Amino acid sequence: MQRFFLADLNTTNFTFVLTDEDMIHQLVKVLRVKIWEKIIFFDGEEDFDYIFQIKQINKKDIVLDQVWRNEKKTEIDFELNLYQSIPNKLDKIEYIIQKWVEVWIKNFVFYRSERSQKLIVSDNKIDRLNKIIIEAVEQSGRNYVPELVILDKFDFSVLKNDENIIFHTFSHESTSLKELKLDFTKNINLFVWPEWWFSDAEMKEFKKIFWKKVHLWDRILRTETTGIVTSFFIIQNREYAVQE
Repeated sequence: MQRFFLADLNTTNFTFVLTDEDMIHQLVKVLRVKIWEKIIFFDGEEDFDYIFQIKQINKKDIVLDQVWRNEKKTEIDFELNLYQSIPNKLDKIEYIIQKWVEVWIKNFVFYRSERSQKLIVSDNKIDRLNKIIIEAVEQSGRNYVPELVILDKFDFSVLKNDENIIFHTFSHESTSLKELKLDFTKNINLFVWPEWWFSDAEMKEFKKIFWKKVHLWDRILRTETTGIVTSFFIIQNREYAVQE
């Protein structure tokens, strides 16, 4: 069954009338759905998938009957956020967002670091990025839609009470990823470098927010690869610890 995010989903009535033009076009013209086919909807706020059956297909709306709801616990039990220096290409941002949604990142903050390229992210591009987030949520089976924030400047001090992990290529004053100890009752924030690494000034600023400096290994990962690898490792370790 196809799965769709619908923020204004009405689950209180047995019958639901879909009026979203873009979604109707996708269902009728692209997917060519038929009467009595079933579709999954979710609203991004509840831990439920709602299964509806198509009753009528009209020119401007689709009438559906709710036939079932399926409870899903799709989120990890701690807050894991990405703080990503803006990379040099928009397609890198798209890739990062799509893949990080799949591995359960809660929120995305892209900020302009000292060595970020002068990439302009317009409102239209932000709209496209949010659509990519929703598509990834629909595909991956999540119910929560992560928030996307893009900033020209970021004040690190607001995170001083969180668990802040700064990835780096040097082992000096660093711990390895497998030795990393975290307090999962706090927000866990992952800071990923731009193409030309963090500057010395930024590294000094990171120290003020009680950083955990992590050396991945001797191989250097791309900025769009780092977070996918590390966040998945952290989540899997957390799940293993909970099971024990």
